Amino acid sequence: MSNDLDLRVRLLKTIADATRLRILGLLADRPHTGRELADALGLSAPTVSHHMQRLAEVGIVTVTPDATRRVYALNAALLGEVRGGVSAGTTTGASELDDPDHQRTVRVFFDGPRLRQIPAKRKARVSVLLELLRGFEPGRDYAETEVNAILREAHDDVATLRRELVDYRYLTRVDGVYRVTETAPERDANEAQEVPAGEAAWLGALLRGAVGVR
Repeated sequence: MSNDLDLRVRLLKTIADATRLRILGLLADRPHTGRELADALGLSAPTVSHHMQRLAEVGIVTVTPDATRRVYALNAALLGEVRGGVSAGTTTGASELDDPDHQRTVRVFFDGPRLRQIPAKRKARVSVLLELLRGFEPGRDYAETEVNAILREAHDDVATLRRELVDYRYLTRVDGVYRVTETAPERDANEAQEVPAGEAAWLGALLRGAVGVR
């Protein structure tokens, strides 16, 4: 029972993303190739590939090779099972950072998944970084190209966002491999003034899987 619940939670966290929901909406109509999805959504092929990998990993889409292409289809049966579990009382336990300033910053600077601009003020910028961190899965290794593809969904200046995520120690980087931090960073007095209240608790919830991944 526990394994079944864990699978449902992982699946729901995976699809709790605006782009992936748009992809599933297209697949609900008919199967699509990766190129068709990229054209329909105005995304690059690597970005679509990243999302399809995540969706395929949890089984919500099926992948069928067709010559040099891949055809993606919605696994409607699995989706129905998850809906059934949710309606029976299963929840993801997702939580948000309980800080009014943080929530206000997210509303101001984000338009859906897109970042209108990178804030100049440090505290607002940290709130943006925490929101972007939701796009990464704890415990997983990311190549720099994968990090760039995820960040490019929000803003074209991926170099600045990537550097800031590392500088604030939300992402670690070792030999070109990136990972979500495994512990909340220790902050000195100056840094503590820049981060939202509840940062450590929110990061702990993210690592436990209690925060919905974008």
